[in-house]
Amino acid sequence: MIVLNILLGLLLFILFFMAMMVFIPLKMYTKGTYWDKNPTGQMEVYWVKYFLGARLRIRDLDRIHILIWFLGIPIPLRLPLKPKKGTEDVEQKDNKKTEKDEEKPEDPIKVEDKEEDKKGLKEKISEIINAKDTVKDLWEKYKEYIKKLFVSYITFSFEYIDAELGLKDPAQTGMAAGIVYSALSIKPLENIKISWDYAKPNFNISAGIKMTMNLYGILRTLLSLYLRYKKDKKNEVQ
Repeated sequence: MIVLNILLGLLLFILFFMAMMVFIPLKMYTKGTYWDKNPTGQMEVYWVKYFLGARLRIRDLDRIHILIWFLGIPIPLRLPLKPKKGTEDVEQKDNKKTEKDEEKPEDPIKVEDKEEDKKGLKEKISEIINAKDTVKDLWEKYKEYIKKLFVSYITFSFEYIDAELGLKDPAQTGMAAGIVYSALSIKPLENIKISWDYAKPNFNISAGIKMTMNLYGILRTLLSLYLRYKKDKKNEVQ
């Protein structure tokens, strides 16, 4: 009886947890910096802050610092981005072998092989064109569902943007500045600071973006989209 109560308690906790994940919006906050050729970044994802979430942080290009918290208990992790020295030596040896193999003289290409390659290239191009038309048709049919997803249930907002930009030619820098300021006059955005470097090429940027996802609305819209798609397929067959 005690074991049964424990199992029922676990089942109820899992159901409650799943309901919480579906009905409570998922929030994600990302900020990154590329300044003086030094990239850093941080991403934080959570349903209920201090209850369930994760934080990813990149301070250098050697490793990713991950912090996962569940029921307020932090679990730190580290993932290396660069292979160890032993694996680097093995990769260098493999690269040397492949370079030696590439230096060997290739067999002469037959005329038949060239014709087959041309046919294969034409078929690939036609497949790409057909895929483009298919995607266009699907967009025309189901664009109302896709728009609903990204308007009602997935929202983005810029928290801040701080940038220093410069191109090789000062005239091009001035043109870029004019385009940016013209766009901002049409739709002004807050917390945006851009300085222009007319002396040398320059690209420094720091930005923060917040995203909110309503999983219940997303799942409901995707289900409606799937049912509509199945209905259209059934009508096409008939």
